[in-house]
Amino acid sequence: MNQGKDNRKSLESIALTGIMSVFFMFSIYYFEVLLFLFPVAFIAFGVKHDLFSSLLSLVTTLLIIGLLLSPAISLSYFLLFGPLIALSIYLIKKRTRANQVVLYSALVLFIAILILLGILNYNGVDLISQFEEQFSMVLSGHLDYLKDMGFTTYELLETRDSLKSEYEKMMILIPAVILITSSIISYINYQLITFGLKKVEIRILQLPRFLRFRLPDNFTIGALLMVVTAFFISMMNISYSDVLYVNIIVLLGSVLFLQGLAIVSFFLTKIKTKKFLRVITYLIILFSPQISSIMALLGGIDIIFDLRKIKGAKSV
Repeated sequence: MNQGKDNRKSLESIALTGIMSVFFMFSIYYFEVLLFLFPVAFIAFGVKHDLFSSLLSLVTTLLIIGLLLSPAISLSYFLLFGPLIALSIYLIKKRTRANQVVLYSALVLFIAILILLGILNYNGVDLISQFEEQFSMVLSGHLDYLKDMGFTTYELLETRDSLKSEYEKMMILIPAVILITSSIISYINYQLITFGLKKVEIRILQLPRFLRFRLPDNFTIGALLMVVTAFFISMMNISYSDVLYVNIIVLLGSVLFLQGLAIVSFFLTKIKTKKFLRVITYLIILFSPQISSIMALLGGIDIIFDLRKIKGAKSV
């Protein structure tokens, strides 16, 4: 019986390696954003069987990719996804709460991205310079287009300064953007893992419904300490202290916005609003900076006054 089980696992491992090799090649040539879903199958396989088999399949897949493309690409993606896959399998098999799995996975992916960027920079790949070159090309083309449209020199200079200012803000927020993106990727991956394992009758702890999303009770104290610490560091004129302060503010604002959006979702569901209208409401909120700020404020109010009366439940 054990031999039959081992044979089945070996066949599944071979199939996984073949399918994910094709998936990787397709993604890298046609739709690179799909590569962030690359860990899903390996995590699901590891939860179904074991960590070692999953990592063996991962290494085999990346060796094939290395032969087809380059060893550097294989090594880069192993550094990027290897720790994430190993940690996720370990936590899920230990029956860790789903929201904690997503949080820890996001942090590991964030750290892996920073390490990979550091390695690339050490080897002479200056991504910042490449971004600046791309921005300069886009800016030049946009200004030429506006010039052909009859814009005055003053209007062109004003537009250029405005775009440069937005670009500088974007560059400052790169750490926060990476962490937020890592969290979104981890959340999507966990949902897909849950769905995939359910199909083979394997149940893992599910993420709570978004409308019940709530920050921990000690979030206020932690957030206050982070802001005060970052503020004093910025006052000491330490290198990049202003960047740290701005990124912390953006991250705190983002999680408060999520809680505010969860409140809206909770009450729209409570009054039985149709799904179509709920989606329209969410889109309006997401694409309106003014309303987004109100959502963050609403999230902060909910931490204090528990507007949904779910404080007794486990916080997400």
